[in-house]
Order: sequence, then structure tokens, then C-alpha cells
Amino acid sequence: MTAPKSLLRPALVSFSALALLGGCTITPGTDTLAQTDPLEKFNRKVWNINSKADKLVMQPVAKYYNKKVPEPVRKAIIRIFANLEEPFNAINNLLQGKPYLAGKNIARLAINTTVGIGGIRDTATKIGVVSTVEDFGQTMARWGMNGGPYFVLPFMGPTTMRDAVGTGIAQWADPFSYCVRECHFVPNAATYAIAVVSVVKMRAQMAESGADSFLESSLDPYAAARSAFLQHRRAQIMDQDAPGNKSSNAAITDADLSSSGLDDTSSTSTSTSTGDPALDNAVADLESKAKGNDTPTPSQTSQTSQTSQTSQTVNMKEKSEQAITAPTEKTISPDPEKKSLPSPENSDLGQKKP
Repeated sequence: MTAPKSLLRPALVSFSALALLGGCTITPGTDTLAQTDPLEKFNRKVWNINSKADKLVMQPVAKYYNKKVPEPVRKAIIRIFANLEEPFNAINNLLQGKPYLAGKNIARLAINTTVGIGGIRDTATKIGVVSTVEDFGQTMARWGMNGGPYFVLPFMGPTTMRDAVGTGIAQWADPFSYCVRECHFVPNAATYAIAVVSVVKMRAQMAESGADSFLESSLDPYAAARSAFLQHRRAQIMDQDAPGNKSSNAAITDADLSSSGLDDTSSTSTSTSTGDPALDNAVADLESKAKGNDTPTPSQTSQTSQTSQTSQTVNMKEKSEQAITAPTEKTISPDPEKKSLPSPENSDLGQKKP
């Protein structure tokens, strides 16, 4: 009976905070200090260490995972973890004053855990109950807390002071994370396996989305990653990332599986998408800036073509007018002493008189 009581503790604290915040309207915090990056010198050193470790360990593991683990199984793992996040999503939606979205989180948990076989199938999205993913860093931002300085944490990657605090609180308040750590019926081996699979899953999603090639092609990978992270994070805070505020974990919304029981034939996601439109747009924007303005846009191409056609038409018109009005090379001057002969048309010769 110890485990159920311990599981209620984070929820009670969250609901108490919600009661204190009831009726408050607060302007979301900004990331102005993070954009100036006052800790850039330190962050770049950590970034270089992380990049070397990533190339030696995580990239080979992620490539092996994407190559050896079938895509239907990878999608099923993503959905399972997304389903386990729903209780904490509900808590954060409540803390942000969005009880309707919190209700959708609870409904998704119930539907996907039962009909969706533990989250393997995203049946909830198929019937219109879309995921609304929120974390405690977003909640603090909605309360008005600014992001603070931008950080690159060893082996964990980009974050801000606010989000780092939110991640620490989540380890204690998230019912799933708390249960994995504290529930006695979860073996230690299972705890470590869940942590490893979670990390590999996230790294494999990055590799599959094309983030690695994007960073390698950037003139300054550190600055590109910082800009993409802050844009993506701001979109999440302002609920601008997608209808339903879906995260990369919840982006696999297909519920029809093939005969294997896992594959999803109705998926519209591509190998170049992270599943999060906000992140995709940020990466596309940075890629366009990196390429410069050498490549004309479709509107520019159309305008150039129309201008060319117009100039050709004008030139042809001018040439035709010149050809009509130009004098002939040889002209015969009329002789005033000689009378001009009547033309055959006006002459009466050859015509019989009546």
C-alpha cells in the first residue's frame, strides 16, 4: 500500500499549486537573456565535449537502432512513452489553467491504455482526442518566469535555467518518473532499461529527422542549435507548435496497424520530419538563412519570366513599326514635264463601248 500513497503526493502538490493560481492571468516569461547567451564561452566548451561523445557513442547507437529495429516497432515505442507522459501532461495543463486540455490528457490515457493496448496504438487521436503535451518548464513560463541564461548541460544538451529547474522538478512530480524510481514492484533492471530506451529513442528520432546533417552543414553548429532550440521552445510555451500542441512523442498519430500488429499504414510523416511542426519550421528557417539568397524564390522566378516576355513583345512591336515606316532603298523621283500614264485600273483602253 506504500506505492499508491506515494503516487498521490505529487498530484496533491500540483493541485494545491493550481488552487493558488486559480483566476490569475500572467504574461508568459520571455527568453531574452537566453538569446544573448552570456555563458557562451562555457557553453561552447561543453558543446564540443558533447559533440565528441555523441559521435563516438550516441550516433552509432542511434544509426544501429534505426537500421535494425523495424519502423513499426520504433513507432510503437514512441507511442508507449507518449502514453506514459499523459498524467504529467494533465497536471501541467491544470497548473496552466487549461482544465479542458487536462481532461483530454486523461481521456487519451484511458483510451490508449485499453483500446490502444498500452499505448501501442494511438486510438485516441484517430477518434479526435489529440494530445496536448506540457512540461513543468512550460508551466513556469506560463506563470511569468523568464527563461534565464541558456545552458548546454553535459550529455543532456541545450536548455535554459528555467527548463533545467523544470526537468529536476519533473523527476519528482511526474507520476511515471516517480513510480519508476520509487515503486517497489518495478525491478531495478527495468528502471535502467526504461532510461536507456528513452535516451536511445530520442537520439534516434533526431538522426531520423535530419538534424545531424543540418548541424554538419551549418557554419556554426552551436549557434544553429541554440537558435532552433529557443524558437522551438517559445512555440511550445505559446501553444503555437501545432493543433493540439503535439510533441515529437505524440506526433505519431496513426492508429491503423498492419498485419504485424504494429505497423501504421496511414502515417503521413516523412523521414525528414521530427513530427513537431514548430521544430521543422525553425530548422527550415535556419537552413534558408545558411544557404543565403542565391536561390530565387518561385515568385521571383515568375516575375523574371513575365518581365522577359514583356520586353520581347515590346522589341518585336518596335521592329514591325520601323519596317512599316522606313523608306525604300530606291525611289523614283517624279518628272514634272511628263504626264503620268493612267493605271490599268483607271484606263478605258481595252474596254468596248456600248
